[in-house]
Amino acid sequence: MFVCLAGSQPPMSSTPVFPLVPAAIPAKCRESGSPLLATEFSNTNLLQSCDGSMRIQRIKKMFDEAHLSVSAYDTAWMAMVPTPTSSMEDSPLFPQCARWILDNQLNDGSWGLARCNPSSTKDALSSTLACILALQRWGLGEQQVTKGLQFLDCNSASLTDQKQHMPIGFDIIFTGMIDYAKDLGLNLPFKSTDVDAMLTKRNVELTSGFGRNTEGRRAYMAYVSEGIQHSQDWDMVMKYKRKNGSLFNSPSTTAVAFSHLRDPDCLRYLCVLLDKFENAAPTIYPLDIRSRLLIIDTLDSLGVARHFTNEMKMLLDQIYRCWLQGDEEIFLDTTTCAMAFRLLRVYGYDVSSDQLSPFSEDCFFNSLEGYLNDKTAVLELHKASQIIYPEEPILDELSSWTMDFLKQEFCNGSIYVDQPGESIKV
Repeated sequence: MFVCLAGSQPPMSSTPVFPLVPAAIPAKCRESGSPLLATEFSNTNLLQSCDGSMRIQRIKKMFDEAHLSVSAYDTAWMAMVPTPTSSMEDSPLFPQCARWILDNQLNDGSWGLARCNPSSTKDALSSTLACILALQRWGLGEQQVTKGLQFLDCNSASLTDQKQHMPIGFDIIFTGMIDYAKDLGLNLPFKSTDVDAMLTKRNVELTSGFGRNTEGRRAYMAYVSEGIQHSQDWDMVMKYKRKNGSLFNSPSTTAVAFSHLRDPDCLRYLCVLLDKFENAAPTIYPLDIRSRLLIIDTLDSLGVARHFTNEMKMLLDQIYRCWLQGDEEIFLDTTTCAMAFRLLRVYGYDVSSDQLSPFSEDCFFNSLEGYLNDKTAVLELHKASQIIYPEEPILDELSSWTMDFLKQEFCNGSIYVDQPGESIKV
């Protein structure tokens, strides 16, 4: 069967297509990803055609490095970081990010991915407002700012449209950006009634969990720091700092934290990121292990893995070494951990189900992914639980609660099933 999240479209045919690489944590804006194998495998029979060998060689090159598209939203927050040595904080620490914003506005005045789906307008509004704030912060791009404001005006009705896709933390982050715009002297073209409605929802979201001092809620509040800013508990936020210096591997969250705290580890992460991407940022970094797992999983599902045996073996060896080393990119992300466990075990690597013990039902729903009701993570956990040896109670329990969750989501209408008998996919 084919399981699809509510609001998305069912597949047009049974031909498998490789999706964009999803963000490890549900993204604040749907901008980042890499098409990878989609164009190469729109028809798997092409591998047998005259240009099949050329396609195989192109795909083999994809094993070398994960290719992530950049995010206008995260790039904007990096562009807003002031130079810490400037007493007046009157110059950007990363001017190359501001230049990227100036050079990458779309024809309709927005920033971000070109919109193919009308339901993604809120993503475009978030990215566009963030870019406008970055330019206004440094007195740049008057023409681009004006054009961006026109886009916001033309699409302001989407702010309160409940049928629109809602980016993670939208009510908190977007209203926080509206407040920042006022500080910068920007007059935004939004109706006061719409802004008041969003502020009401923001206050409800900020206060509804008051007293619920759960790990999932604390992590969520830290993840959306750019919408909280001066009222944020930064000591709490920094408890989520990773070994690479980032917060949640999120450039936007890390950039805002550095702006407030001048943490040298955060700065190191941001500089490493720009060394790799030059003048812009993806929505999540690093994502190398996740993207490589997706390549292997897709080749398997398409039945063409035999063409890439050596490349897959090399990648799996690398991933296994990361597994044994307890790499944060695997073990701090539920989806990546579950996928790594499943594929490594399928290919004969010695991985213990004990590593999935942190994903019991209670533990999962007290995590950030659980707080966000991340169905993709639950689905990957369920798939991992099916690769089971005798006497593995951890996987028995995992299989039970994840199946119950998926069935309940189906009954609620948040997922639907197509083509019964096929494997479950998001």
